[in-house]
Amino acid sequence: MKVKLLNGKKKLSFNIPESFDELNLGSYQRLMAVLKKDEDVHDIEKVIRILNCITDIPKRQLYGLDMKSIGKLGKHLTTFLETVPTDELKHFIEIEGVEYGFHPKLVDMTLGEFVDLETYTENLEENLHNILSILYRPVTAKKDDKYRIEDYEPNEERADLFKKHLKVEDFNGASVFFYDLGTQLLINSKKSSIEKLKKTDLVKTD
Repeated sequence: MKVKLLNGKKKLSFNIPESFDELNLGSYQRLMAVLKKDEDVHDIEKVIRILNCITDIPKRQLYGLDMKSIGKLGKHLTTFLETVPTDELKHFIEIEGVEYGFHPKLVDMTLGEFVDLETYTENLEENLHNILSILYRPVTAKKDDKYRIEDYEPNEERADLFKKHLKVEDFNGASVFFYDLGTQLLINSKKSSIEKLKKTDLVKTD
């Protein structure tokens, strides 16, 4: 939504999200980084950093706002932080006319998918755009409730596209799903991968 604030004698209009669902992926990642760090930062400084993450207000302009405007933003921020993001898994998302489907068979993921996911999950929030670019790929065929997606190839362009255009409401269900099932999934995939390697004599056993 739009908020009008005073910066000196100027009245300025800025965008501020009303809920987590409205944040894009890049803003969400920056917000999570700020919330995790700066524990010893003064409250007002942390508020400024959070506002800089979730709004389109330049940091230098935030420092130029009067305290009444900061208080107004603080109330909006409190309401925003109390919202609960959508946790329903979206099997399909569309960006710039391209339909992306959530991986239909995670238990059958390839070794390449597994290795990259394992690497990225070492720092989940920071690499969420990369993880989602593996889990969501262009739909190549679709019939009723069945569909296929592109074979996996690392794709930085898709990861960057997701970072700019995916909203929390688009990916939160997938991240919750992945976090909940991820540990068991990765354990099973790892066992399967090791067995495959044993069969190709790349892993020697006594």
